[in-house]
Amino acid sequence: MDTNFIPVDIQLLQPDVEKPFRLYILLGDRFVPYAQGDGFTEEIRQRLFREGIRTLHIREDEKTTLHNYMTQNLQGILADPSLSQREKSSIVYDTCIYQLENLWQAPEAKSIEESKGIFRQTVDHIILSNRDAVRDMILMITHEASIYKHSVNVGLLGTNLAREVYRDSDKDLHEIGYALFLHDIGKTEVEHRILNKPGRLNESEWEVMKRHPENGHDLLLREGKLTDESAVTTLQHHERYSGGGYPRGLKGDEIDELGKICNLVDSYDALLADRVYKPALSPYEALKIMKEEMRGQFDREMFKEFLYMLY
Repeated sequence: MDTNFIPVDIQLLQPDVEKPFRLYILLGDRFVPYAQGDGFTEEIRQRLFREGIRTLHIREDEKTTLHNYMTQNLQGILADPSLSQREKSSIVYDTCIYQLENLWQAPEAKSIEESKGIFRQTVDHIILSNRDAVRDMILMITHEASIYKHSVNVGLLGTNLAREVYRDSDKDLHEIGYALFLHDIGKTEVEHRILNKPGRLNESEWEVMKRHPENGHDLLLREGKLTDESAVTTLQHHERYSGGGYPRGLKGDEIDELGKICNLVDSYDALLADRVYKPALSPYEALKIMKEEMRGQFDREMFKEFLYMLY
């Protein structure tokens, strides 16, 4: 069987919308051309559903084209009444990961602005979700030692937590979401050999890594994309409530409320990630460590809000 194809859930395909890639169907062990351009109609999609077919395929070298298509058509996909809330959340999650992968390759004003549009639609999806849908969204999140997934996880968890923390205020969740998704953008300026090192960093490598909060702040400032919120998330996501964090060693209420949110969800997701030198923890194990072994590193009331959101 030809392995140069990747599956595409047909629910991601907007009927009667021009698609800049050819679709294939798997028949036996062969991939056969199925539809191209705007030839994928609602009638075809419903027929595939009736036949129990949920995926078509595209050539692997058109993966970037598919990602661009999903980004451009996310609003229409999320408005599709045939999709469940959980399916929409999964699509949002995947689209954010694709967007951050592209952004990481070229962290410049144009790509940052394009990403902001996707993050805005993601926040809209979160705002419109009820509590059960939010919990479904959280359960759907996967925790891996991937900078893209980590950034998306912090964006989703943090925006959901911010919705709880700021529920009686006029804070702009769109700007908050944007800032949370980009909290680690300074790591684009860290050498790959350090960023992707399978083991623990040595002292000199750690000193380089600890500069990423300021690198992120300066990058967004340089590209004209720094906001009040992103200044907080880039600079404060490694500051600890009890002090001893970096880069400025802030503590207590010297740390902005949004900085506390970002630090909390960043720490939680890091504990759940599987690494060569540290096995992944379950959510229960991670929260137990945060409560007992990391006592004082987080604002107590913020931590209670986080537990409430999760359970």
